This record gives sequence, structure tokens and C-alpha cells, in this order.
Amino acid sequence: MENAEPTTSPESSVKKNKFLKTNLPLVIAATLLIGSSFLLGYTVGHRQGLTVVGYDADAEQLVDVVQKQKTALDSVSKSLNAAVQERDMAVGNADELFKGINQANADKVQFESMNAIYREILRQRGGVSLTVQNLAIKSLPENAFEYQLDLVQVSPNKRRTVGTVELRLIKDTEVLDVPLEDKNFNFDDFERLTGRWTMPKGFTPQFIEVRLSGSGTPVIKRFSWQRGQAVDVSSAFVSEIPQAEASAQ
Repeated sequence: MENAEPTTSPESSVKKNKFLKTNLPLVIAATLLIGSSFLLGYTVGHRQGLTVVGYDADAEQLVDVVQKQKTALDSVSKSLNAAVQERDMAVGNADELFKGINQANADKVQFESMNAIYREILRQRGGVSLTVQNLAIKSLPENAFEYQLDLVQVSPNKRRTVGTVELRLIKDTEVLDVPLEDKNFNFDDFERLTGRWTMPKGFTPQFIEVRLSGSGTPVIKRFSWQRGQAVDVSSAFVSEIPQAEASAQ
């Protein structure tokens, strides 16, 4: 018995071809629509991914910039606060200094007024002859010394005092002359003479003597030598300070 092969009737083939011809545009359109949808979805998704990655990078850079600006702003704020504090302190110090200067000026005026009264009383009582009111010696580094000599005279007839001064260092029979920046004096009531000298090495005086010579009687005063601690001072070079020299007796 032979196998029967399936046969297609002419009518079904005709119907199939007719269906394909009729619906072919729809099939093509559906295929294009599905393909376009897939391609559009991939493209949009890929671009969206790139956009998100770029946004994260921009956001990170923006955060870094903001942080740097914040750090710079904090530094500026600290500098501003320090400047304000320094300004306030300077203003406060200036106010205190201004008050101190005013007080010093007031005290000076009062002191000068009292001195004028005392001098007038002394004149009425015969005045005060030329004398050494004060002698101060300051020890400096490298065996240098500074002297401060205050001279006073109150003349009954208000005559100026004119003369010369000598400073001598005495040790037993050895005498040294202290070099003076200005040996001459010329004043009404008071004058202060100052200067510096260098002591010879190995020489320690027992006395320092002041000699005043003028129109009146010479004045000689001797003071005991007492050396204290050296005072650090940089207002003059030691090499520029004159050295005491021996004086013939």
C-alpha cells in the first residue's frame, strides 16, 4: 500500500497568495515599527546613560570647586577677624597712648610751673650757686659706660651760667680723663650733659670726680664708683665710643 502525499488544493493556494498580497503592507509596516522602536530605545537609553555619567562628573567637579571656595572664604574670614582684632587693639592702644601723652603733658606743665615758683623763691632768698645736682653712670656691654650729669644754678639777678666741665676716674694715684662730647655749659637754671666712653681693660676706678669751672668759684665733687649690671643697648657702636685717657697730675 503506497503512502499518500498531502496535496494542496488550488483554492487554498489562491487564498494564501491573495492574503499575503492584501496584508503585505501591514506586515512590512509592523516589521519597520518593531525595528524602529528597538533602535530608538537603544539610542535613547545609550544617550541617557552618557548624560547621567556626564552629570555625575560635572557635579563632582562643582562640589570640588565649592569646597575650594569655602576653604578660601574661611581663610579670608579668619584673616579679616584677625585684622579687625589687631585694629581694635591698635585703636585701644592709641587711645591709651593719647591719654598717657595728655597726662604727661599736663604733668610737665604742672612740674614746670612748680619749678618756676621754687626758682623764684630761691632767687628771693639769695639763689643757688653752681652745683652738681645729679651724676648717673650706666654700664653698657663691652666695658662701655654712659654718663648723665645734671647741673643747677639759680642766680638772684637771673644771670646765665657759663663754664666747662671735667670728669675724672681715680684709682689710687692713677687718674683718667673721661672724654666728653661737650665740655661747655651755658644755661639759665638747669642743664643735662650726656655722653659715653670706653673704660680701659683692667682699670676699675675707686672714684669719679666732677670739676666745674666758670665765672665763679670752681666746683669739685667726688663720687664713689659702684658698677652694676650692664644694660643692653644698641643705639651706638662700641667702636665709636671714645676711650678714657690718662691725665697728668
